[in-house]
Amino acid sequence: MTGKKGISLIAVIIIMLIVATLALVVASTMSTGNISSVTDMQAQQAFYLAQAGMEWYMEQLEGDSDWSSPPSTVTDQSFGAGTYSVSYANESTDLIDVQATGKVTGWDGNDIQRVITHRVEKSSGGGSTFADYAIYYGGGDGTIATNIAKNQTIIGDTFIHGDLDVGRNCTITGNVSATGEITVGSGTNISGSTVEHASAPANQPTLTATYYDNLISTAASQPAGNREFAAETISGTIYVNGDVEIDDYIDGSGTIVAIGGIEINRWTDIGDDITLIASGALSMGKDGNVGTGVTFYSSSNIDLSQGIVLGSGAGTNEGVIILSPGDIDLAKNITLVGFVFGDDVTVSGANLTLTGNLNGNRLVEIAQGAVITKDDTKVDYNSIQGFDTGEETVITTSLWQESL
Repeated sequence: MTGKKGISLIAVIIIMLIVATLALVVASTMSTGNISSVTDMQAQQAFYLAQAGMEWYMEQLEGDSDWSSPPSTVTDQSFGAGTYSVSYANESTDLIDVQATGKVTGWDGNDIQRVITHRVEKSSGGGSTFADYAIYYGGGDGTIATNIAKNQTIIGDTFIHGDLDVGRNCTITGNVSATGEITVGSGTNISGSTVEHASAPANQPTLTATYYDNLISTAASQPAGNREFAAETISGTIYVNGDVEIDDYIDGSGTIVAIGGIEINRWTDIGDDITLIASGALSMGKDGNVGTGVTFYSSSNIDLSQGIVLGSGAGTNEGVIILSPGDIDLAKNITLVGFVFGDDVTVSGANLTLTGNLNGNRLVEIAQGAVITKDDTKVDYNSIQGFDTGEETVITTSLWQESL
């Protein structure tokens, strides 16, 4: 009996050892499985964070017209259970490579990260834009009546938000439409359709003054004083906390920003690639000459006197830009290659010759004898600071890649 009891005790001990060993193996397996599951979950969290960073930057790109100077990125931006960082490479106006990294802290204190890369490209959404028109005025409440006086030659389509009166003996090569009524004088020939009570065929472009206001604020922080420029070559950005007077000529490639007005005296030449920005009125006296690649901006109003020639011989994207959230008035015998955009635009003088686009919120009148030819190649509208063309864009992604 004693021998049998000894054998039974040994058997129990062996079984207990086997059970304990199995328990350790099972516990170890369960621990390893749990750790693996947690690691997989955190890696997935890091991936979602990278996607969140990519989506955030895509929204920034949607609001930016020129990706050659991309929106600011972020590093270790807190979001949910971790952070994301965004960077870019190979940036150009309509194409950019974006990299987003999602990161979480692992169960062992080490970082777990996932990295994704997209190539992002921007293209036109199609459809008509204001630039498809020689004359496009789609702003305001539509109560204004636009007068296009007699003896006009307009090559390109015309759209007016409001009533439109076309004078006699005009030749319009294109379509004419308005949201209100259209009257056409005797002897006028319109080659295309004439449509009253029409819907706007394109989105109205808009101008936001923030960029210019910031420059003007910088000018306001300078020592007070007016400044005269006479027969000078300028470069860089010159800030004037006062009024500016320009006489004889200025040339070079530079910008003048004035907290007051800018007055360009008669018979004055403005050289190529000059930008003039005024908080007050910007005016130019008669018989002056303005080179290519020039921009005039006023927060208040712009008045151009008779006989001025602007942008003569301008090639692609070399036209003159006349830009204001206020009113613009063009006197007689002006020749302009480029683009005009203002709140209320008035061509008060006869015989305007314009190659480009005449645009804004409301067109008051075009005096007799104008020759207006649509040409949307003279200005890169997307490069104009603060100017939204209203054109719908499509953003696509490609070359998706991921790395741990």
